[in-house]
Amino acid sequence: MPFLGRKKKFYCKKLKKIETNEDNLYVDKTWFQCESETCLKWRVLSNEDASQVDIHDSWFCFMNNDQNHNTCSASEEYYPEESYVLKHGFKYVYSQLPIGSLVLVKSYNWPSWPGILCLDPLMGEYMTCDLDGNVEYYHVEFLGNPHSRKWIKANSVGHYSITLKPEKCKFNKKWYESALQEAYLLYAFSHEQRLDLCLLSKIGMPLVDTPEANVKAATKAKK
Repeated sequence: MPFLGRKKKFYCKKLKKIETNEDNLYVDKTWFQCESETCLKWRVLSNEDASQVDIHDSWFCFMNNDQNHNTCSASEEYYPEESYVLKHGFKYVYSQLPIGSLVLVKSYNWPSWPGILCLDPLMGEYMTCDLDGNVEYYHVEFLGNPHSRKWIKANSVGHYSITLKPEKCKFNKKWYESALQEAYLLYAFSHEQRLDLCLLSKIGMPLVDTPEANVKAATKAKK
């Protein structure tokens, strides 16, 4: 199963002509994620039902018109593996997360790390889109002592959950623990209040590629 994060919705978009009935199971179908932290299951909605949903509001299983999948106890419906998506010419299209969102980022060899979506001081943007106008990258200021920042692919960015259980951290455990503590405190903050704390994005700290370099650069900027 691909890492879908905690985004409110996504849908599969066909990039080439439909050739099989199986493809019709996924084309232009919209998936919404229940925002109950004890559920977080994905539900597929028809185009008609999806058009009635305000993506800026919370969505829960009981709001689903499909009576077979309108409770959190109902099993999650099957949706395509990433290998199927690539093989059959589909692509994932993710809903846009608002600036100031408290998010979790999944990256190789690191635990899911909390951060805030904020403007890149050089580009003046907090996200970029592909040629179809779909979200492709987010600019994230990572929490912890010290902060760091980087552009991250949209499929690795999802909503932060206050019930998040700490994962194993191979590098700099104190840094990770400080990030989790900060995220817990910022959970109740408004988007605007969180943005006020994105100091690195305001002073324009250079982007760096590795977590170790991020620590050194962020520490230097903090001084």
